[in-house]
Amino acid sequence: MKPGVTDKVRSFYRMHKRMPSITELMAVLGLASRSSAFYVAEQLIKAGIVEKDKTGKLIPAAGLYSAPLLGHIRAGFAAPAEEELTDTITVGEYLLPHPDASYLLTVEGDSMMDAGIQSGDLVVFERTKDVQVNQIVVALTEDGYTLKYLRRKAGRLCLEAANDAYPDIYPREGEIIGKVVSTFRTY
Repeated sequence: MKPGVTDKVRSFYRMHKRMPSITELMAVLGLASRSSAFYVAEQLIKAGIVEKDKTGKLIPAAGLYSAPLLGHIRAGFAAPAEEELTDTITVGEYLLPHPDASYLLTVEGDSMMDAGIQSGDLVVFERTKDVQVNQIVVALTEDGYTLKYLRRKAGRLCLEAANDAYPDIYPREGEIIGKVVSTFRTY
């Protein structure tokens, strides 16, 4: 595949919030024939950049946004940097271990700040019943939805904030909707 093809497809996707059709792929890449566009589409599929839905339309795949993993950086005392390409990580695969069961929520409030989750962060939660004590969960209580640690205290399950300013919640009714699998923010 020619250099720049992925960048042009990614740019189209950012601008239009969808993948190009075969005809649009011809225009975006300056191709003269539909067969050339079909060939490029197949190369993009093989590279994991796009895939086809059940109707045959191109849709984004996990590899649309990936970044090279260069190694480690210390957050304590400085150390000599060693820049070495160790892998390529697809951000979607990293943040969404089970895409079909994953959802995003924007955090509001500071009850989870000591867990490193700040107001405005995005959390990825996985809708599942496979939740363990000490995991951060999305729970539905009689007061609404909340994001807290699932804890066991005095033989009872409770929802605990990661901020001492908030009391533990011992819901009378409700359910655990899922568990938080990742969080991220932009600067």
